[in-house]
Amino acid sequence: MLIRIKPRHVQRIALFAAFALVLLGARLGVAVRDPVATAKISPLVRVTTQEPQAGVIVELFQAEPEAVEQLLAVLVENGWGATWFCSATFAESQAQLLSRLVEAGYELGLSGTDDRPMDRLSYEEAEVNLSRAREALMKISEPMPFFYPPSGRFSTDLINAAFEQGFYSVKGSVDGKILKGNPEKAAQKVGDSLKPGDILVIRVTKKGIVPKPEYINALARYVQSRGFSMVSLSSLIRGMR
Repeated sequence: MLIRIKPRHVQRIALFAAFALVLLGARLGVAVRDPVATAKISPLVRVTTQEPQAGVIVELFQAEPEAVEQLLAVLVENGWGATWFCSATFAESQAQLLSRLVEAGYELGLSGTDDRPMDRLSYEEAEVNLSRAREALMKISEPMPFFYPPSGRFSTDLINAAFEQGFYSVKGSVDGKILKGNPEKAAQKVGDSLKPGDILVIRVTKKGIVPKPEYINALARYVQSRGFSMVSLSSLIRGMR
């Protein structure tokens, strides 16, 4: 029997395999709960690449749809790629909005079932939580193999449960909230420190976008002047060495 795999599924499988091979010493198929057989898994902070680009992840935490639409417009205007993380609850209530993100060329990553922290869940509770989150996203688009929990709070059980379900945990290396003060000066300071393979974290909360759009616009102008591009995690991984 011939089994047809959709191109997006092939891409997802290839990305996750690249993680496992490079970061875990080719331990594919080994249960991560086995303390003897497996290597310790740590959240992805940045990747090793020679491409002049950095990744962008967006956490939707108690986000208002209007703020999500505003950030989408800012990213599109600046030509930035990004991987968006949201809860199952948000995906179920804002399916049309997330579909627009995907139609605009953005990708989705896995988060929790709601916006509550997951770092105190047991392994079994995390499994159930992650399964529901994935099912919610699958109704919109196949999520890429990346996991970012609400508020970025991890535990060993959570990281392992995500990995066994085919998702590598992401932490990021540059928090957008450090962009403060004069937008141009803040953008120059962060832009000068940005290295290939870094991952910038942007948040959309009930209070709005962090950092604010004017900081993103200023940073976009500055990194472009340096020949830098801001991309999704899957694009960043393709340049991994």
